[in-house]
Amino acid sequence: MSFGSNLEKIRKGHKISQAKLGSALGITQQMISSYEKDLSSPNIESLIKIADFFETSIDTLIGHIIKSYNEESQKAQLERLFDSLSVDDRDRCLLILHTLLIDREETNEKKQKKNYGLS
Repeated sequence: MSFGSNLEKIRKGHKISQAKLGSALGITQQMISSYEKDLSSPNIESLIKIADFFETSIDTLIGHIIKSYNEESQKAQLERLFDSLSVDDRDRCLLILHTLLIDREETNEKKQKKNYGLS
């Protein structure tokens, strides 16, 4: 996917208009439109602002995948899936992950207490 289509997908996933994004970044709605149509490309400073605004990587924005990167690794799969989610779905995923970690901690604590005869 091109930068423009990635930007459009991410922007729409965040349910933000081109005008609001442009205003937040200090550029015009027309410039955002031109990025999304791949008629122009942002300079590095603007690219960083866009990545920061959406809390994503520049690699994700431009569709870059490191060649030595194992695309089938669990981490790569998780990143691809996470990047494709809406903001609401990302929040849900983070809640699930936090819940899993808390559950694991509690399970480990119970095991330790049992091992030390404290239960």
